[in-house]
Amino acid sequence: MTTLLTAVLILFSAVTIHAQSAADILDRMISEYSNSISGIETMMVITKMEGLIESDEPDTTYYRKVTMDDGTETMQEVSSSADSPSADYYNFQRNYDIIVENATYEGTETIDGRTAHVLFIEDVSAFYGDMMGGTQPEEGEAQSGRLYIDSSDYVLLRMSFELQFDQEFSGSVDINMKDYQNVNGIQMPFLTEMKIEGISEQFSAEDLAEARQGLRQLQEQMDNASGMQRRIMERTIRPQIERFEKMLEEDGMAMRMITLEVETNIDIPD
Repeated sequence: MTTLLTAVLILFSAVTIHAQSAADILDRMISEYSNSISGIETMMVITKMEGLIESDEPDTTYYRKVTMDDGTETMQEVSSSADSPSADYYNFQRNYDIIVENATYEGTETIDGRTAHVLFIEDVSAFYGDMMGGTQPEEGEAQSGRLYIDSSDYVLLRMSFELQFDQEFSGSVDINMKDYQNVNGIQMPFLTEMKIEGISEQFSAEDLAEARQGLRQLQEQMDNASGMQRRIMERTIRPQIERFEKMLEEDGMAMRMITLEVETNIDIPD
């Protein structure tokens, strides 16, 4: 009996020692990132968007290192040529208390062959709004979500959010960070994929039929146009038609943000 009790206590102690918490994971991720930018003061990132939202020209965003109240350092966006979704570590650090208060550690999952810690966030409204530029989308309000953080490098691999539309329709947003590369010590994703699913479910069959009829009429107008008018419509309207048709077919909106260039310790233009 004593031997059995001892074994149980040892097993319990081992589980307790290796137990994780959401705060542990988030602290490690922030610490790793803060340490990685020790030799960097400024940064320029050039990206382009593809999919439902496409960039006419590459977008340039500048960052400057700042020190947070807890002493950790991060790169804060100071100017950008486009209003694009952002999952910068600054958002995690600024919203640290909100995330931890609503977070639960759920164990690990495999994401693209990498083991990731999973944090369930019961209420992500404030954090989601901050990530999307400080405001909630008028049509959808973020509810709960999950963060998937690599167990070795402690970089963010995926974010998933549940959305509520008009209190009667639910959808989801998945954001996947891929193609991580080391840039002067910082691990940065050079590909970010976003997909919003469940969109067409909020429309009736009649609504979808009417939308497709509108697309056909717009296509006919473009086919019947000539000269300069047709060339303008081909360049500006056809890509939008194709993206909307794909959204209706796939029941979702897909976007990709591709990083083209990253430079550190550069002069930020006035």
